[in-house]
Amino acid sequence: MRILIPTDGSREAMATMRAATRFLADGVRQVDVLYVTPQLHFSGSHAHGETARARAAAETRRILYQAKRALAEEGLDALTLCRMGSPSRVILSEANNYDVTIIAARGCNTRSEIGLGPVASRVVEHAPGCVLIAREPRENKGTRILVPIDASDGARNALDALCSLVDLGSAEITLMHVMETLWLRAGLERELSGDIDPEAAAADPEAQFARDLRADADKLLLAARGRLLGEHSGVTTSVRDGNPANEILSEADQGDYDLVVIGASGAKDMKHSILGSVSTKVAWNAPCSVLIVKDRID
Repeated sequence: MRILIPTDGSREAMATMRAATRFLADGVRQVDVLYVTPQLHFSGSHAHGETARARAAAETRRILYQAKRALAEEGLDALTLCRMGSPSRVILSEANNYDVTIIAARGCNTRSEIGLGPVASRVVEHAPGCVLIAREPRENKGTRILVPIDASDGARNALDALCSLVDLGSAEITLMHVMETLWLRAGLERELSGDIDPEAAAADPEAQFARDLRADADKLLLAARGRLLGEHSGVTTSVRDGNPANEILSEADQGDYDLVVIGASGAKDMKHSILGSVSTKVAWNAPCSVLIVKDRID
C-alpha cells in the first residue's frame, strides 16, 4: 500500500503527519513525502539567480528533513520527493501512483480557518483512490471513528478501507445511516415515535413506507456491523432522519469524533455539480479528519 503525503513545511502539514501515524494501520505504512517547489523566474543577474536557487534548494532540504524527522519519531522511515511546479497539479499527477493521498485541510497560505484550502479542495475533487483530509488531532485518548452507511458501493468500499487502512486496535466505531425522510408529515413522525394510534396509522401508505425505510436501515447497519465484528468488537449503530451531509456533520461534532470514513459516489451529474456531493460537504465542514474512499481497496 503506497501512501503519498504532500507537505509545505507548515504547522498544518506537521499536524497531517501526526494524524497519518495515528490513524493508519502498521501494515500499510509505506510513505513518500512530497514537497513541491515553485517555478523560479529570474530577471536579474546570473549571480542573483544562483543565489535564489541556492536559497530555494536549502529551503527544500529543510522542509523535507523536518518532515522525515517527524515521521521517524513515529517509527516511519519515509522517502522524500521534490518536484517543481503548481502544487495542486503536481500532487494530482503523483497521486495516480499511490493508493492513499494524505493532505492537510489548509496550507500555509490559506487565510480561512474553516473549510479546505485551494490545494486540498482540488485534491479532494480530482485525486484517485483514497484521500485523507487531516486535521489537528485531539489529545491521545483513543480514536472515535464515524462511518456513514447506505446501500451504495461507496459505503461498502468505505468499510473495506476502514478494515484495510485504519488502525482499529483501540478505536470506538459508530456506523450511521441517515434516512432521507424530509417529506414526512409531522403526524407521521409522531406515529413513528409512538405518539398516535398505531392502528389508524397502519393504513397510511406513507407511514408504512417510512417503517420499511427504517427496517432497511436496520438491515444495512446489521450487515455492516457483521462485516466489522471479525476486525473489531467495539461497534455501535445509529439511525437518523434528515439531510445526510447535515446529519453526518452534526454527529461528527456532537460525538467528538476523530475520523469520518465516507465513500464517494463519483457522480458527475448536474445535481452533484450544483449541490455538491455528501462526501465533499463532509470533507469541507467536518471538525475532524475525513477519509474519502473513491475506489475499492484491493
